[in-house]
Amino acid sequence: MADNKKYYGLDASQEKQLVSFLKKFSFPPNTTFTAFDHDGFYSAHESSAALTAKLLFKTSAPLKNIGKDDDKFSTVYLAKPRFESFARDLLLTHQYRIEIYSKSDSSWKLDCKASPGYLSEVEELLFSNTEDSETLSGVIGVKHYQSSAGCRCIGIGFVNSLSKEIYISEFEDNEVFANLQSAIIQLGAKECLLAKVDQSPESIRLTEALTRNGVMITTRQKKDFVTTDAAQDLGRLVKKKRRSGEALAATISKMITENDAAAAGLAACICYLDLMSDENNFNQYSFADFDLSQFMKLDKSAYAALNLFSADGAQASMTGSVRKHADSLYSILDNCKTSEGRKLLTQWIKQPLLDVNLIRERLDIVEAFVMDTTLRLSLSGDHLKKFPDLSKMSKKFHRKAANLQDCYKVYTAVKFVPKLCECLANNEEYHPLLMKEVFITPLHELTLEFAKFIDMIETTLDFKMISQHHFRVKATFDPELTKLKEEMEQIQSKMERCFEAAADDLQLERGKGLKFESNALFGHFFRVTCKDEKALRSKRNNYITIDTKKDGVRFVTDKLRKLSASYEECQTRYEDHQSGIVSEIIGIASGYSDLMLRLGNLIAKLDVLASFSQAAINAPTQYEKPVVHSIDAGKGIVLKECRHPCLERQNDVSFIPNDVIFDRAKNTFIIITGPNMGGKSTYIRQTGMVVLMAQIGSFVPCSEAEITVVDAILARVGAGDCQTRGVSTFMAEMLDASMILRSATANSLVIIDELGRGTSTYDGFGLAWSISHHIATEIKAFTLFATHFHELTELADQVRTVSNMHVTALIGDLDDPDSTMTMLYQIRPGVCDQSFGIHVAECVGFPKHVIEWARVRCEELERYSVPDDGKGGGVDADERKRVMKKEARAVVRNFMQKVRAVDWDSLAEEEAASKLRTLKNGTPLDNPIVANIVGQ
Repeated sequence: MADNKKYYGLDASQEKQLVSFLKKFSFPPNTTFTAFDHDGFYSAHESSAALTAKLLFKTSAPLKNIGKDDDKFSTVYLAKPRFESFARDLLLTHQYRIEIYSKSDSSWKLDCKASPGYLSEVEELLFSNTEDSETLSGVIGVKHYQSSAGCRCIGIGFVNSLSKEIYISEFEDNEVFANLQSAIIQLGAKECLLAKVDQSPESIRLTEALTRNGVMITTRQKKDFVTTDAAQDLGRLVKKKRRSGEALAATISKMITENDAAAAGLAACICYLDLMSDENNFNQYSFADFDLSQFMKLDKSAYAALNLFSADGAQASMTGSVRKHADSLYSILDNCKTSEGRKLLTQWIKQPLLDVNLIRERLDIVEAFVMDTTLRLSLSGDHLKKFPDLSKMSKKFHRKAANLQDCYKVYTAVKFVPKLCECLANNEEYHPLLMKEVFITPLHELTLEFAKFIDMIETTLDFKMISQHHFRVKATFDPELTKLKEEMEQIQSKMERCFEAAADDLQLERGKGLKFESNALFGHFFRVTCKDEKALRSKRNNYITIDTKKDGVRFVTDKLRKLSASYEECQTRYEDHQSGIVSEIIGIASGYSDLMLRLGNLIAKLDVLASFSQAAINAPTQYEKPVVHSIDAGKGIVLKECRHPCLERQNDVSFIPNDVIFDRAKNTFIIITGPNMGGKSTYIRQTGMVVLMAQIGSFVPCSEAEITVVDAILARVGAGDCQTRGVSTFMAEMLDASMILRSATANSLVIIDELGRGTSTYDGFGLAWSISHHIATEIKAFTLFATHFHELTELADQVRTVSNMHVTALIGDLDDPDSTMTMLYQIRPGVCDQSFGIHVAECVGFPKHVIEWARVRCEELERYSVPDDGKGGGVDADERKRVMKKEARAVVRNFMQKVRAVDWDSLAEEEAASKLRTLKNGTPLDNPIVANIVGQ
């Protein structure tokens, strides 16, 4: 709960001053959270206080009133750690803007502000100890227009002010802005700048597309989208190293001229983030033309359906064992040892590759790590842990906000690189040339460029003091430093003598019964263990006790206290005097910030690929390397014994694998029928996950995999509405279906689960049929379509590239109250011969009379829905089918009883196979249903 104001020491004068300011203060809209910094704690008022009570405390109890009579303000107080956590949640999860006010003389002023895409002002305050900011931050400016040919064109400018990245891109789009949505996912944009939002159909569709992707919309004035100064501003922001200024200026000018709409979006981003007002931004940004065609397109539905990230945040929930938290693809693949590796993994999952050569390069490196156990364990167990977050270090040095400890961290990282290269070079059997080209050579070149940095640190830093956690400049650099060091050493000697005298007095052994320690709070002191505390008790008059804890009693003497104070004073003078030298060191080291970033990027890439190898080895059944073909190869997709990477890791689950086969000429559209809970949804989702895993360079959960690169994964999965946006379940289905029909190509993978169930049976079936027919005959994308419309299976008779697959279940006698339904979870060719909905209701304990009435009505509908055509169809055929099913149930139940009676664990593999064949041979297979279940 929030603590009251007295706990934080808000006295009457401070309260009166704050109330006086709030009376004149114009509170921002409810989408902005306002907080006041009281130097150690924060307060929020009115709507912001109510929001805090609602979201953070789930109760109004923490709300207090300050002021009197008509000038009362609802208030809540937050300690600093709780405020920081809550503010991060508001920005990244709930998408609020934040304004923080601080005390200035006798009033308050706006100190910093932030929004989901603009975090740079609060980076140090909220994200100094987290990894979320860079991967979840970014502003995108959008301008759309009609081309001369009548096409809808989109221009985007994207800026991530934390990772220092700038992109522009222009592309054609469709009515549902599919390409824009894909770009938002790939870039990780959290906030979108628009020139205007009106009630025109175009604007409504655009805002719906942005809202569906969880992007905050910010409206800016049209003047912010003017490109007059875009080239000049960009020229000052972009890094000029490794390229002449003239060449860079010409390149920027050309890109701005050729991409006028994108330049307008970028100009709005630069203005919104106020980049030109801070000289620290100059010559710091990377700049590129963002090509949508280099990555696989993912729509929002596929992003959710494939469980790419945990529902409660990709990184936040990834602690603990993999088996316990294997609820997303990220959690499966995250065995990274560096924070930079985890950021890159997040980026790679959002940006699956289309370039088959790059995919194969990643797969080959992962194969080297999988096959070379010593190399893999050395990297994950020791080497990668040696590297700090070099991207954060790079930014600290660029701002000249680093210290000697940061210099030492970079120094130790660079010094360790040769050992890392030596470890990688020991791999001589699996792709050694590729390993050398991708990692060893670039790392070696970087160490050469860091040579002068290493020399500077070794020359200036006092390494003897580092073991005592003191980071100092060597005393030999300055006569005054030498004098102060000698003085501190003299004091240190006197304190050592005090230690000896105390040990003799207490008759305790130094370093065991009596210890000599120091910390920032107490300075230097003695500590006696609890076991030997009685020696101190008898001579308490000679010593001053500081505190008593589980690890013993801390105490000092008058002489030690004075010596410790003198030592602290000398140390402070030493640090003050060396500050000028430290500033020079940091100034020189800041010139290496770009090299730090490049080194960090290499380590991150190595970390992710090593993480992929760990995931492949640690799986319940080891992953295999897929064979990947280019889009234009004309191949299909073949996944043998394919498994769901998350479900197979659940405890007490024996996952049943299934094959997935797409043939470009024969089989591109698969219809899957069968009971609820039978495995249809798992089957189609695991196919999408396996294809995506292959295209990010990971091994896959299959015994064999041959995959043709797909340009997009599009999905219609799940039944959900969004009441806040007025979107019903059926409308959500239709929006996803519209996205698929307008975006899919012959090279896409489409997964559809239960399309059409949100409306009447006849409407739903009609839509499912027409959508399926269009995809199968016109688009010709690889498609998995799970449905309960058994009539849809007739599409296979009309379109040669459509095939039917099914899952089935075993059920007991309908007249047996103890009968059960057993799911087989096997995908087999053909059509499911019955619906199991009533049996599922029976399993969950529906009242018997409800089940019986449902069965009666179902039989009536089945009887009258198929008229007797005089040729064996209609009612007579239905009756024969029911008899056949009843006979099959009896035979299969008898077969299963015999199977259960066998002690399979006691049999060898060959004996078990022989026994199973004997049981099958003794079962009559003249009934086709029995033959389909038992005979395979």
